[in-house]
Amino acid sequence: MAAFGKISAPSLKEICVQEILTKILSGELKPGDRLPAERELAEVMGISRSSVNQGIMELENMGFLTITPRRGTVVNDYRANPTPQSLAAVMRYSSVRMEQSLLGDLMATRLLIEVECARLACTNIYDTTLAKMHALVEQLAQEPEDPTEVLYRFHYLLTAASGNSVYAMIYRGFETVLCTLIRQHYSMRSEDIKETALLHGQLLEAIERKDEQAAQDLAKKILAQGITVL
Repeated sequence: MAAFGKISAPSLKEICVQEILTKILSGELKPGDRLPAERELAEVMGISRSSVNQGIMELENMGFLTITPRRGTVVNDYRANPTPQSLAAVMRYSSVRMEQSLLGDLMATRLLIEVECARLACTNIYDTTLAKMHALVEQLAQEPEDPTEVLYRFHYLLTAASGNSVYAMIYRGFETVLCTLIRQHYSMRSEDIKETALLHGQLLEAIERKDEQAAQDLAKKILAQGITVL
């Protein structure tokens, strides 16, 4: 008989954190904006003031807020003054509501990493990795209703094929937010899957030929497709 684990629901504090964080990362709350008083937030959210206080303190520790006694709580510019905790929060972000500048920065970072990984893969990829990536392209060619997991796995293997373990770790760290964006892309433009499968196949062919320029150009073209939609 299959074993089941205990299911734990998020606490009210965690829900409060996610609600405020979503407003910050979506741009609804901007740097310098002042949050309503804790009592008011508690009433609006329908939770205890203690849960709100704990949530705000956690967001301050993450670098998103600054609490000043008797003056209130202000939103920080987390992009200008990032912390390891704020980066981790962005990595775990699972909402499609994202500030345009943050989305642009994220996609630009992904472009830099994956284009370089495509180049490096031309000389560093293992046959076993190549076979796994070909199998994923075959799955894409079947035009699955939700290609998120297949595409995420393909691009993770691309970063691993670079031979640079840090690139692979960075990509893996952004798994939650990248899967959210991939799913959003194909929910908006499901007709792109056919072209996506073709481009990924061409990328593998370029890597097999050890054609670094073609591999880089195709990596750019693949990511440009998503950037245009999102």
